[in-house]
Formats: sequence, structure tokens, C-alpha cells
Amino acid sequence: MHVRSSGVQPRPPADPGTPPSSTARAGYAVIAVAVVAVLAVSVWSLLHSGLLGRTPEPSASATVAGPAISSYAEKAKRLTWEPPELTSPETILITQKNRRLELLPDRDYRIVLPDTPITLDGGLEIRGGRNVVLFGGEIVVPPESEAPKDSERTGLLLKDQFGTAYVEGVKISGQDLAEGINLDQRYGATVILQNIEVGLVHGSYEGHHADILQTWAGPRTLLVDGLRGTTQYQGLFLLPQQFIDEEPERFDLRRILIVGDTSGPEGKAAYLLWTDAPATWLSTQDIVLVDPRDDLEGMIKPYGPWEDGVRLSKTTDDAVLPAGTPGVGYVSPGYQGEAP
Repeated sequence: MHVRSSGVQPRPPADPGTPPSSTARAGYAVIAVAVVAVLAVSVWSLLHSGLLGRTPEPSASATVAGPAISSYAEKAKRLTWEPPELTSPETILITQKNRRLELLPDRDYRIVLPDTPITLDGGLEIRGGRNVVLFGGEIVVPPESEAPKDSERTGLLLKDQFGTAYVEGVKISGQDLAEGINLDQRYGATVILQNIEVGLVHGSYEGHHADILQTWAGPRTLLVDGLRGTTQYQGLFLLPQQFIDEEPERFDLRRILIVGDTSGPEGKAAYLLWTDAPATWLSTQDIVLVDPRDDLEGMIKPYGPWEDGVRLSKTTDDAVLPAGTPGVGYVSPGYQGEAP
């Protein structure tokens, strides 16, 4: 950074080649003797007390420094990944008549939900676009009496992005919600979902196989941090190669809470976690399944890829989630800045 001169010239440094005067040398000698004497007394005291050569024990009242704890706690509340940078984005406001978007593949977009919950027949569909960001708001699907097809009661579809599809702080609800979020990504996109809440999705073995989050094609990279949802049937149904051959690079799932609901026709949910086997691209951390059943393997298919980072609980209190409440008026807790 260039700083403008104030007109006052700084004092030139002393010439390192000029020796100190004799008076200065005498003063230095007196100081040196005093320092040696102080050190000698200190070393004798330490030897006498037995403290030299060992680490002293902390006192009973000693605590870890407050700022360090505060810093760690604040970081833990934040989301893992930042939104992508947008280049000259176009802003699109979602309305009941403008809920099925066809976006240009080489352009960035900012999608905005209204500042009140909006009922969308068929949910919100975002097709195309390069980098697409959706931040905050609530999508409500209509009741089954008004929207009998399951596809009309899906909250969000992300399809065919070419860069990064980023969704944060969104709530999806509806008294007959059938699907939470569906992904159809055949062009190598990255999908980032953070602080998402999905209401109860309704389904059964004989009827609609409801999912909180489902993918049947891609994405190349899926990053999830802070997803919570309730299901009568399935939770995360991840088959990224169901309709394409390309294997994903990375599915990183963190801080997820899935509640298996017992109000469906079967009286229990089905598999709460389902994916391909083997799934070497899958990593999990702090995934909590809340379900009255005691057999974790009966809720996971196949068990191997989900074994690490997943646990069964009887209460939602055990879940570790980031700060921030999804929906209208959402405020982001900030980001830890980890690279996608």
C-alpha cells in the first residue's frame, strides 16, 4: 500500500560501525553485574524449591483461557463451506408463477425467495445455470387434495448446473410434503447444502417412497452441513450412478439429523440412509438418526459405507448442528472457510 509522505523526514539510524563511548561502556558493565546477581539468586531459589527441571502443577482454580474456548465454540457454530463467488449474477425473485427456472449454462444467478413463506405447486425447480445461489426463505408445497401427484409436492429440484449449486438456510414444509430435495446433476456440478430443514415427508412401501434428500444422477461433489428432516419412509437416498456411469469424486456429509416418523402406514420408517456399495467417495461426520428401533443396521443400506460418523439416538438433543434457523429471516452464522 502506498503512503503519502507527511514532509517530516525520519531520523537516520545510528551507524552500527561507531563504538559506544567510554562512559557508556562503564554503564553497561554495571548493568551486566546486576543482571548476573539477579539470575544467581533466582536459580538458587528454584533449586531450593525443587521446581527447576519439572513442570509445575496447575492450581485447583486454574482454567483454560477464555478467548481460546470462545474462539473454538464460535468456529464450531459456523458452516463449513462458503458460497461460490458470483460473476455479474442475475437476480431472480421466485413467485407462484415463476417457480420453474430454465437458466443459461454460462451465467451466474442469485435466486431469492419472498420474505414470507411461499406455496409453490410443484415446489421450486432450478434447471441450468453455472453458479447458482439460493439463500434463506421457506418453500411450502400444497396439500395432496390440491396437488395429487407426488411430483407436485416436491420441495426443491436442482438439475443440470455446470458450476456450483449452493443452497443455505432454506426451509421446506407442507402438510403432505412428498419429497424434500432432489438432485439430477449430469454435468459434473458441485452441490452445497447447508442449514436446510425439511418437514415431514410422507410415503410408504406400497405408495410413494418419500425422501428427505435424493439423487439419481451425480453430482460430482456433494457437500452437506446442517441438514435436519423427518420422514415416514426414507432419509438420504443417494444413488449418484443410477442413471449415469461417472463415479462421484466426493460426498461429504456433516451434522445431519434424521428423525424416523412412526405415523406412516407401516408404523415405522424404512431405511434412513441408503447408497451404493462400495461408496469410497462417501465420508460422514455427526449424523444422528432418531428412531425407536434399536438395530442401526436395519436403518442403513449397506452398512459399511455409513459405519463411521453415524449413530442412533432416542432424542434430537444429541444432534450437533450449526447455528442459524432455516426459513424466512434466516441469518447465516458465518463460515469456517474450508475449501469445497
